Amino acid sequence: MLRAVAFLFLAVATSAWGQSFDPITTDPPAGDPQFAAQPALLSVQSGGVTLNGRGLIAQGKGPHPTVLLLHGFPGNELNLDLAQAMRRAGWNVFMFHYRGNWGSGGQYSFPNVLEDTATVLAHLRTRANPAWRVDPGRIVLVGHSVGGFAALNTAAADAGVKSVASIAGFDVSLNGESLAANAAMRDGFTNFVKAQGSINVPDAEGFIKAWTTAPASWKFPGLASKLATKNVLMVMGSRDTVSTPAIHHAPLLQALRATPGAQVAEVVLETDHNFSDKRIALQRAILEWLSKQ
Repeated sequence: MLRAVAFLFLAVATSAWGQSFDPITTDPPAGDPQFAAQPALLSVQSGGVTLNGRGLIAQGKGPHPTVLLLHGFPGNELNLDLAQAMRRAGWNVFMFHYRGNWGSGGQYSFPNVLEDTATVLAHLRTRANPAWRVDPGRIVLVGHSVGGFAALNTAAADAGVKSVASIAGFDVSLNGESLAANAAMRDGFTNFVKAQGSINVPDAEGFIKAWTTAPASWKFPGLASKLATKNVLMVMGSRDTVSTPAIHHAPLLQALRATPGAQVAEVVLETDHNFSDKRIALQRAILEWLSKQ
């Protein structure tokens, strides 16, 4: 299967750059220096504070299809290797830190994660720097773990999002129910939050309490009817003990497959929550899917 994917990438690269190359392993051929690949500083106001972010601008005049890449909680795995591969394949990629996370202002909360994601998406659509060469009609959401939660919920709420990918998506609301019913689990997550220097949560107990009453509307299976009009990719690791596949992955997949008209693709890799030993396979899976969007 991976060999077939590689040939697909060669075909895509040929049409984009005029010669064949594999964006997983090869830099794109030199293009017009006036429209060179470049970094970008992303700074967006959300909830009255500044969100810190960055962008990778693809070479070429564009406008370019663009990925908003969403990290998890607290975001130790940023998937920068995936971001660079997507840029080599001709996609702009933007990443940011939610409120109260890795130096962004304000306090961290799951409602803020969703609001911040919607705010950055709107910024890319309507207020992006012209030098970034963003195609506002082709912005795809790709999220890992809690970023998958943000991607799926944002896509379900936004008719303008046509494609969304969840990588080891974490069902925040469903997990909140488990926390409410399990004191030992609550204590473990409370200690985890207290130990994180990368998030601003002044009241860990209050954060966990709010988590236990997260809106039922966030649950993944209930999003199926709204996601049925979109192209959905669900990627999971079979050895994931954080976003356990049977709990966080299978229910939405089953709900989508049972929804008339739904377009959902699934990729299962034998790896852990962070895809630690399947980084190339992850890149191949995401780029193959993106090539069809």
